[in-house]
Amino acid sequence: MTEKDRENIALFRYGIIAPILNGQVSNQTEYLAEVCSQVHQVPYYGPKEFAPKTISCWLLDYRRGGFDGLKPKRRSDRGQPRKLNRELEEHIIALRKEARNLPASVFYDQLV
Repeated sequence: MTEKDRENIALFRYGIIAPILNGQVSNQTEYLAEVCSQVHQVPYYGPKEFAPKTISCWLLDYRRGGFDGLKPKRRSDRGQPRKLNRELEEHIIALRKEARNLPASVFYDQLV
């Protein structure tokens, strides 16, 4: 996701919460129910529906971090490989061969 995509998403989110911020909404619960009953065309993601809690979180994010608070967060493992290297794969397979009688869930718990 590019920085431009993140800005477009933040702008979309701001457009949803702006009436609340500007005091144009007399009943926030009704407004959230109305907004959540619609399908929205979100930049980068496409058509989406939202829960009232999601929009309330956007409002809180905006109040805490301003416009930048509305941008999607970057992955914490960005730039890190998410695959096992070959050596680790072979080690796990060897361990599994030694403990074939263990259920997979127990074997996984032992690995972790």
